[in-house]
Amino acid sequence: MKKGNGFSIAGIFFIIIILGIVAFLAGDKIFGRNGMVEKITEADNEYNKAEIVDSLNLVIKEKYVLDYKYASENNLNPEEICTTENFFKYLLDSDYIEQLKDINDNLVEDQYYIKPNSLKSDIATSVINENGSESNGTKVYKIKKIEDKYLIYFVDKYGEEEELGELIINPDKIKEIVK
Repeated sequence: MKKGNGFSIAGIFFIIIILGIVAFLAGDKIFGRNGMVEKITEADNEYNKAEIVDSLNLVIKEKYVLDYKYASENNLNPEEICTTENFFKYLLDSDYIEQLKDINDNLVEDQYYIKPNSLKSDIATSVINENGSESNGTKVYKIKKIEDKYLIYFVDKYGEEEELGELIINPDKIKEIVK
């Protein structure tokens, strides 16, 4: 009798089962809970949070330098131009932020939405559009005054706030950083 050199049906079936198990394990490592895709998304979100704080503070520093230069060139007092109120007016007029409104459309004092798309940086804002909405909830960045500081928060779709850092908008603090 002649010996066959090919695969038997049982052998092929066994190989298909092994490949299926390997594919399932690889898919779980890539797409499952704590998989590579989830870890990359989390890292991207953390980077975006830090980038929001840095970008907004950079905008304020640039504005301070320009205002200080303008005041110096025109023999004006820089303290009259470089004020917290003027910085917020600039942020609002330049569409970097928007004043927060309550459910009745009344302005909320000293609270602002940050518009990530308006900041010139490499923030990955594809999942967060202008009003912060996503298909599975709302995520926004906002500024809130606490005592004499303006703090930047990330608010997740459940309304939980995570403090990200401080908006350095006080002219005296900016002066220390710029020098």
